[in-house]
Amino acid sequence: MRHAETMEDVLRYIDEHISRGLTAEELARVSGYSFYHFCHLFAIDMGLSVGAYLRRRRLELAAGEILQGGSITEISTKSGFETPSGFSKAFRRHYGMAPTEYKSKKGEIDVMTPEIKYVEGFSAVGYCLAPPEGEFDVLDASAYWLGKDFSSVSRADYAKLTYPGYAEIGAWMHPDQVAGEFYYFFGPQVKEKSFIPDGMVPLDIPSAEYAVFLVPRGASVEEVGANVRKTWKYIFSEWFDQSEYQFDSAKIDFEYYLGEDAFIYVPVVKK
Repeated sequence: MRHAETMEDVLRYIDEHISRGLTAEELARVSGYSFYHFCHLFAIDMGLSVGAYLRRRRLELAAGEILQGGSITEISTKSGFETPSGFSKAFRRHYGMAPTEYKSKKGEIDVMTPEIKYVEGFSAVGYCLAPPEGEFDVLDASAYWLGKDFSSVSRADYAKLTYPGYAEIGAWMHPDQVAGEFYYFFGPQVKEKSFIPDGMVPLDIPSAEYAVFLVPRGASVEEVGANVRKTWKYIFSEWFDQSEYQFDSAKIDFEYYLGEDAFIYVPVVKK
């Protein structure tokens, strides 16, 4: 557990000091590991080099602050960029639009542009939550984790499943996967399925090309849940009609929760 705690401390340190030029050498000192050992462990845990993670995390945190109405110039400085123009170029490469355009869309989820990328398959272990009996709308029931009781698995067992920087997955499982009924799956992404606590089940997410939507942050978990539902509805009621992609029904769409950020992954193929 000490390694996991150390890496969590490093990730927390990154978020707290993201406004200045963090280096892998500095983070190695924070961890207490040698430089080379730290870089190796970080890449294994996070799936990214230290530099790539820092670049991505700066932009993710910046996007959240832009949606909260912050000054783009101040955000670029806080995010560790030397100039607003450098920040704008990096932001455009990652999100497909300039920060000013992104800011102008605040509250207008229907114009958010997803990132299209290929994602290697992975596994998760989680709870299966049964919806109420009778007909229900899956889109209305997205973010189904909200207000649910997850105390049936001990914190110790849950901790055994996780690793530094892990994400939690939310997905409606297909009818043929669990007793012929729809169930909402919620639990952490795992590196292997050797340990599955009682009350939890495994889920394999296949490799696919995805449209990845960043959900606007909320001031409360209730607002996060509402934003997730709005984003799902926009994707299927408007975005597919306007895009060059269609839903890949052979794959699995899911919610991806990483720290304070929420994403929606929708498998796609060209029309």
